[in-house]
Amino acid sequence: MPVGTNAGVGTAVPGLAGVPLLGSLFDLKSDSLGTYLRAQHQHGDVVRITAGPPGLRAELYCVFSAEGAQQVLASESANFRKDNSFYQEVRESFGNGLLTSQDEDYLRQRRLVQPLFTRRRVDGYAGAVAAETQLTLDAWREAAAGDGVVDVSDEMMHLALRAVARILFGTDVDAAVEVVDRSFPVITEYVLRRGYSPANIPRSWPTPGNKRAAAALDELYEVCDKIIAGRLGEAGGESSGG
Repeated sequence: MPVGTNAGVGTAVPGLAGVPLLGSLFDLKSDSLGTYLRAQHQHGDVVRITAGPPGLRAELYCVFSAEGAQQVLASESANFRKDNSFYQEVRESFGNGLLTSQDEDYLRQRRLVQPLFTRRRVDGYAGAVAAETQLTLDAWREAAAGDGVVDVSDEMMHLALRAVARILFGTDVDAAVEVVDRSFPVITEYVLRRGYSPANIPRSWPTPGNKRAAAALDELYEVCDKIIAGRLGEAGGESSGG
């Protein structure tokens, strides 16, 4: 996970070697997962990655261990900020939610969602995760039987998206799961590409990339709005009927 920090660095953080002037900019854009894996394999659980030319360079400090993530997200979260270009791009796409919020906003939002993560509730999610995992395994077996190639990175992203969508939206909203599975990778690629770039054109410009991302966001928000409206309608019907 890339993070920014307010704290002074007590020891030098090893850096991933990139190309002169641009660092790992093109590696991150073309194969971000492979770049992160290479950084961890070469340098361990905390690695510095640079991207972009001097003066516009992004500097990422990447944490690859559960203990480090706990430190960044919980025990010492006040020392780490979500102010870099990546988080700004996420805010532009999804608003200031838990992933990007800080300080009092983050604490307020975390309190709101905490009831969803009690042990009983988390245990209840197992069925949805198992069902989507089985569908993925069946697809892999079918691909293997036909000598097909499976992109594990993409497949695991789709599995996670479908499982989360089913948990959030319920078992009766297959259309919503399909929309999330289709649109979210488009948005993620767009956000990452802009987040790693030293400079970006405005989102309002009618470029093919901007249009694809805008269409994917519109589709995602539309299905969410429909589900929320449906649930509110159900709640209203129950109240009036009771």
